[in-house]
Amino acid sequence: MEVEKVDNARVYVLADDYAGYNSPFWAQHGVSFLIDARSGETRRRILFDTASYAEPILFNMKLLRLDPSEIDAIVLSHSHFDHTGGLLGIIEEIKREVPVFAHPEIFKVSFVMDPEFVYAGIPPLRGGTKEKIEELGGIWVLSRDPIKIMPGVFTLGEVPVEERVDFEKETSVGLYKLEDGRIVKDDVNDEVGLAINTRKGLVVVGGCSHPGIVSMAQKAREISGVESVHAVVGGFHLIDANEERIQKTVVALKGIGVKKVYAGHCTGLKAEALFASEFGEDFEKLHAGKVIELL
Repeated sequence: MEVEKVDNARVYVLADDYAGYNSPFWAQHGVSFLIDARSGETRRRILFDTASYAEPILFNMKLLRLDPSEIDAIVLSHSHFDHTGGLLGIIEEIKREVPVFAHPEIFKVSFVMDPEFVYAGIPPLRGGTKEKIEELGGIWVLSRDPIKIMPGVFTLGEVPVEERVDFEKETSVGLYKLEDGRIVKDDVNDEVGLAINTRKGLVVVGGCSHPGIVSMAQKAREISGVESVHAVVGGFHLIDANEERIQKTVVALKGIGVKKVYAGHCTGLKAEALFASEFGEDFEKLHAGKVIELL
């Protein structure tokens, strides 16, 4: 895929589990990022995930002087409620047709059973049904393959288990899904990431990074032919991982040349502490209201 480069891009953290010290921004469970990217005469504002609820996202957008009606595209990383719950409220504020990029399994029935049954998928009253989102102007673009959204910005498509690095083949959360009426293990193959090709190298954005942030970074390199991965951004779902997996993740990211790590949401305190120790000032914790400049 010929992906070109963006001239510049900015990532606004509209939602994260943490709001920062003495902050006016609202925190909530989940993530939502607004990527404002330019390439030549092309400018796109891409909303990546919608956290659990729309209201805190819209509140934070107002503080950041961002207009939801200017959103050009939405990418849903995967089906879980803490990444899709605000979709309906956001679409209602956009008030026009907008593509919604996601994996074909975005509407699957996914759940946990320990210690009790909890539905993990799109909440229909907050996230909306497929039909309701279409009524409001959402155009579903459901693909297992990577898609170029604009010059320099592309989705990663599916990262199946067999394509993941060895220590990331096992997901770190006990999820199940229904297939033909049977309960099967859910490897979260529906998670798709986003990559931005900057002058410094690729910036890989993940929601929960269930396939593994290292595997997702490798996929971005394969798709684009760009070797350099400058930064990784998002939740890395190491909150339940053992120390060996956390250490291997840090070593692997350093091994492929990652310079900057921006982590939050489901990354977990142990992993964040190791990132801070190993990357020093090149590790930054995500929080609602944070703005990342990608030059």
